[in-house]
Amino acid sequence: MSRGQEQRRLLPAYLATGTSPGVGLSGTLDSLAALRASGMPLARYHTAVHQRVIELLTDGSLSVVELAGYLGLPVSVTLVLAEQLVTDGQLKATVPIPDALRASNDGRPSKEVLEEVLSGLHALLAA
Repeated sequence: MSRGQEQRRLLPAYLATGTSPGVGLSGTLDSLAALRASGMPLARYHTAVHQRVIELLTDGSLSVVELAGYLGLPVSVTLVLAEQLVTDGQLKATVPIPDALRASNDGRPSKEVLEEVLSGLHALLAA
């Protein structure tokens, strides 16, 4: 490690979740899901990292990816943390819906999206 670089302990990232290695995701959350604290208190078995997640989300919401950046953890580990807290009721998650698939469009892309796609295809053909 060169001078000026921050030294940090080399620990397996899964230790932040309080689970064993190999504990997988249930797949209910997306990395772009918006998370916010529900206001429920943490249980005794939650780790200090769980507490930090709640602190970061107390006054607003963040996506899983943003939360991973603040925690300095891989997105996969942050997904496990978030799923644990959603399952336990301390977090609420909202999965973003692309504009093109909103209910007002009956499941079809909007005219604007189709025009952008067409414009992109024309640009590819011209190149």
